[in-house]
Amino acid sequence: SEFVIRIMPVVLVEKESPQISVVTLNRPERRNSLTLELLNELCAAINVASEQREQRVLILRGSGAPFCTGLHLKEAADTTKAHATAEMVANTLVAISQTRLVTIAAVHGAAVAGGAGIMSACDFVVAAERTKIGYPEVRRGLVAGLVMTFLRRQVGERNMRELLFSGELIDAARANE
Repeated sequence: SEFVIRIMPVVLVEKESPQISVVTLNRPERRNSLTLELLNELCAAINVASEQREQRVLILRGSGAPFCTGLHLKEAADTTKAHATAEMVANTLVAISQTRLVTIAAVHGAAVAGGAGIMSACDFVVAAERTKIGYPEVRRGLVAGLVMTFLRRQVGERNMRELLFSGELIDAARANE
């Protein structure tokens, strides 16, 4: 039978079977925006699942309307936390991409900015039909540099440039092309 273990305040871990864990970003009231707390908990959940020998698959999803809308902008704008936030985003992407587990992002609603980055670091993506996906950082004068390697692996050089340089959101059907 399925059982739920809430190991942290903003990340929910469900054990679907001995081989499969579902990790849910659980801040629906903040559109699952990435804070230091959430990023730390996500890394910890990935590491715990990775250390369990019987584990094979890790599914990442978001609670509420969107999968994840990226960094919590108020926290990211705090100059005392900016470096730590960037470092935790990088650590999270590396943890997802380097785990021995097969990672699947189950996205819906919106996967933008850091949320799209998390999606890009996964091995596979399953997206709801009307999901909006994009990297709008360029509109703020930023480059989504941390995701470039992961995104390039998933979509190729030319498509990566289009997504990162235009800042436009695409739907799941377009992403599947």
